[in-house]
Amino acid sequence: MPETTDNHAERTLLIQGATVLTMDPDLGDLTTGDILVTGDRITAVGPDLSDRVAPDTEVIPARGMIAIPGLIDTHMHAWQTPLKGLHAQGWTGEDYQNEVFYLREHFAPEDIYDATVSGTTQMLDAGVTGVLDFCHNVMSPEAAEAGLRAHRVTGQRALFAYGMLGSFGAPPEDHAWRLDHVRRLHDEVNENGDGLLRVGMALGSIEYGSMERVTKEIALARELGMRMSVHQNPPGQIRALHRAGLLDSDIVPAHANSADDEELALLAACGGGISFTPEGEFGGGRSMTILNRAHRFGASPSLGIDTHSRVAIDLFAAMRLTFLLMRNVDATTEREAGRWPLEHHPGVPLVQPRDMLHYATVNAAAALGLGDDLGRLTPGRLADIVLVDTEPYGVALGDPAAHVVLQTGPRDVDTVIVGGRIRKRDGRLTDLDPAEAGAATRRVRERVFADAAAHGGPVPDLGPVR
Repeated sequence: MPETTDNHAERTLLIQGATVLTMDPDLGDLTTGDILVTGDRITAVGPDLSDRVAPDTEVIPARGMIAIPGLIDTHMHAWQTPLKGLHAQGWTGEDYQNEVFYLREHFAPEDIYDATVSGTTQMLDAGVTGVLDFCHNVMSPEAAEAGLRAHRVTGQRALFAYGMLGSFGAPPEDHAWRLDHVRRLHDEVNENGDGLLRVGMALGSIEYGSMERVTKEIALARELGMRMSVHQNPPGQIRALHRAGLLDSDIVPAHANSADDEELALLAACGGGISFTPEGEFGGGRSMTILNRAHRFGASPSLGIDTHSRVAIDLFAAMRLTFLLMRNVDATTEREAGRWPLEHHPGVPLVQPRDMLHYATVNAAAALGLGDDLGRLTPGRLADIVLVDTEPYGVALGDPAAHVVLQTGPRDVDTVIVGGRIRKRDGRLTDLDPAEAGAATRRVRERVFADAAAHGGPVPDLGPVR
């Protein structure tokens, strides 16, 4: 598998004849438009740019396709990719601990590497050009380095959120080496990176550690200018961060189902938002009102898959479910207030399908600290672009953003471009092999489950196909 660091500073691409959803309020949509890419940046967007291309420009015919900014997943545990389906029947938090999370103690660095390669390959294939990889399986320095190496090889735009959560009940020195190591990795990646990969911090969950530990983590992250994310499950934690003087837009709370309106207002006031993982949270029985309330308060929602152990790597499905959940919350409120059958009135319904695409592009880019560079298809921004093929059955009537959100799946992703580099074309990955991703998954399962069995742990049934 080749390193994705080739120099393409002078390469030019022309995406020609697409329906372009720029996600920019000034530029709007182009029913038939072109996108010109020079190096890793978009240099022009317009109805016909053919007179601006050099003779060696690579042209991508895109008539019948919808061009959107690359999708960004703001909460993904890539290390769990090989555990696909393991939590499919899970019901309780204890189920997750006993079926999935206990296995992290059995992951060696080579397992983190293979799992991350498999996960990022699948994400790129599905039009996910960027990710916040919340790696809460850093059980050794080598494990973190393996995860970073995998991202470097696959070339997805990644914020590798270094996990601060060690073994439960670990001694204080376990925390100390993590702080030292994340500083060193941050400096190394900044010095030697190509801009696609950054190091962030997955803060230790407050309920498993302490506010004192989290305070140290946040102080280091801010010293280094790193983005952070935190699992926000028990109520009151956003308020606790605010009262400690720690809450700011550089921390992205994941889930946050228990956040009250005051906490959402605090997030909005500092320019922050939440990462919502609709399939896992809905299937896990959590409150869904958080989405509507966050939207109303301006606590910018973004979306994530969370764990492949439960659901598919498919942000289109996440957008679709999020839209339906938010509509259902509105409908339930209306029905309980005696307003039935449904009628239109100011503020109801709250969202349209296009808002979901905004969550997965504009809001997600801001969550990763790249709001000025990603999330919109406008000149000067990084060229992370996805082409959705509407054929053979044709585009849906009405808003083309609704086609993307409500009619599209990963198999409709024709072209994926990351930083001006074509990663998928004509429905096929150009430099990554899905078969190798599958083989990496099988290697992890064989090694991890064998180690779990050797230590007396439960071992899942691998089934007839391995």
